[in-house]
Amino acid sequence: MTTTTSHMRTTWILLSPVIIIAIGFIVATVFSSIIAEWAWLPLALVYWSLLGGCIYLFKGKKRVKAWIGKSRPSKGIVSLGWIVGLFPFTVLLMNLHLLTDPWIIALWLLFAMVNPFIEELYWRGLVLDAAMTRFPKWISIAYSTMFFVLSHPLMWGVFSIANQHIHVLLYLPILGVVWSLIYIKTGSLRFAIASHALVNIGIMTVPVFLNLYIPPV
Repeated sequence: MTTTTSHMRTTWILLSPVIIIAIGFIVATVFSSIIAEWAWLPLALVYWSLLGGCIYLFKGKKRVKAWIGKSRPSKGIVSLGWIVGLFPFTVLLMNLHLLTDPWIIALWLLFAMVNPFIEELYWRGLVLDAAMTRFPKWISIAYSTMFFVLSHPLMWGVFSIANQHIHVLLYLPILGVVWSLIYIKTGSLRFAIASHALVNIGIMTVPVFLNLYIPPV
């Protein structure tokens, strides 16, 4: 890969969050006018397809298994990852009564298995890697985290009240920074994916998308 080609590839990766969020916003807006909160389903499919397409097109010679390979020891940041991952379980434990529909439970657990894998490969793998070829680490973490945070109110927040909530918007930057540091410190996305999965389970993503759970004001 020539220097010019590599430079263009990095530029497109760094621009891709803007394009993906814009498309996601349009999809969420159109489908929410038709199927209300169930717009989360077509949005998830389009969103995952866009992230997967970027990973496939722009990963270059780096294989996916290199991102999720064996991690270097880093107990401190990994422990922090478990803490931020388990913290949302307070929401789950206090709202178990909302989980009565088998289909919603199945979709919620499926989302919690698929979404962390694809999002971590994109936000902390592809985008963060590209940013670190241009900027210092702290700016790269801020760049990846900023768009990761914005994707929630601008896409999921179109129909999900909780994704516009101040508590969520304050917690998301913490998650983005911690998962970025886990990747940088360990050289692997394994623990970031695991922590992300715990969060998606704890915050009851699908019930939240459907506004079955709305955080208190």
